[in-house]
Amino acid sequence: MKTKILFLALFVATLIRCGWVWSHEVAPSEAYFWMCSQRLAPGFFDGPAGTALLVRAFGDTFGFARLFWPMLALFCSWSAWIFIRRIYEETAAVWGVLLLNALPVFNRAAVEVGPLMPALVSVLTGLIFARLAWAGRRWAWAGAGAFFSIGLLFCYEVALVPAGLLAAALAARRHRSDIPGLAAMAVLCGLALWPPMAWNASLDWIPIAGGTWRSAWNFRLDPFLSSLSELFRAFSVPAALMVFSGMLFLAVSARLHARAGFLLAASGLAWAWCAYLLFHGESAISAGWIGFVPPVAFLASSARKWKRGPIAWAAVAVLALGTGWFSGPPDPSWKAVADELQTAARGLPDSGKGAFFIAEDPALAAVLGYQIPSGGRYPAVFVPESPDISNQFGIWPSYADFVESPSVPDEYFTEQKGENPFIGRNAVYIGNELPQAIKGAFANVTPAKALPGSRGKSLTIYLCTGYQTLPL
Repeated sequence: MKTKILFLALFVATLIRCGWVWSHEVAPSEAYFWMCSQRLAPGFFDGPAGTALLVRAFGDTFGFARLFWPMLALFCSWSAWIFIRRIYEETAAVWGVLLLNALPVFNRAAVEVGPLMPALVSVLTGLIFARLAWAGRRWAWAGAGAFFSIGLLFCYEVALVPAGLLAAALAARRHRSDIPGLAAMAVLCGLALWPPMAWNASLDWIPIAGGTWRSAWNFRLDPFLSSLSELFRAFSVPAALMVFSGMLFLAVSARLHARAGFLLAASGLAWAWCAYLLFHGESAISAGWIGFVPPVAFLASSARKWKRGPIAWAAVAVLALGTGWFSGPPDPSWKAVADELQTAARGLPDSGKGAFFIAEDPALAAVLGYQIPSGGRYPAVFVPESPDISNQFGIWPSYADFVESPSVPDEYFTEQKGENPFIGRNAVYIGNELPQAIKGAFANVTPAKALPGSRGKSLTIYLCTGYQTLPL
């Protein structure tokens, strides 16, 4: 009976999420993945290419691709229920799924295109197979590897789950006969990681490294607090603290109970990596997301035996659900902002080739680029030119790039065989601040109009005339 009520509630929640998606504009993060789907590559600065490939599979109907994410959330809940029920019992599975659906990060991932939801679906399905293999069905290791490899197409942190299972299985004598199946799992995961790793290597590991070996062990208080605050906002403070304590209890119980040992193997490395990312002051949401369900399964089974367990669990779920309602002011209508940009462009002097658009950061450029039609090799909206490759726009064609041309633009620089087709053109820049890359690249920059932006910030439209490449 509990399960029927649970899935009826999840079905209603899915309908509500679909309605929310259909009635809301494309978010900046969604627009970015849409742009990536138009320019496919083995990998991206934000992770593997799985999200872009999945969006591309829907063709030009991005609206239907967005509706697929609430369906993924329903399937994720089902997978979590099966996984927890196979290890413990039905009541623990119901409790675990309810808490999962109350998390702010889950509800956001259910209505916004991104890698988190498909990655978690793949991990949970892989863990169902891994549990079968752990219980003696050796053929299931290959099935687990297949789903883990699918998850690796969306999120690098997924690799921590099969790595933990592999280490725990090899350390246990009774699993040494499973080496062929474990090898198959490792090979499948390696094949999934090969294309994005080769892509990162071609860029000197800039997208994935993020620093040097020495900086990897630096601790700074402000980034740590910022990262911890971000994690608390994503999972809610009570749910995050509960899972942190759950991992400690799980580590203690792993030596005494086989089921706890399996759950620790499935989530231990993910939470260790989460702790390191917090120490380093980086976003730890993906690592916590990948390792969330196993400790919740353990806690749900333990809390069920406690007299006040249902009340405490319900309180954590309600507080987590309430946290999601206080996510800050809503974003403006990005379509209206894009219309303002195009109106401003029509007011610029005619440069002979038309005006182009620049936004202050990749998220703003992506969401405005989704609203403004474009064609050819260039994005509809650029980011300011920079010598550093710090995001995907640094790889895509830019207004600062020279293209091959047989003509020599300057008789004194005969080795330069290219030309910049944007020189002399006018542009419209939009952002919260005016960077030097815009001031120095245009003959004249004039503020035109202020608009509301995201998270309560204001945006200013600037009219820029006479583009010239920045001096070296």
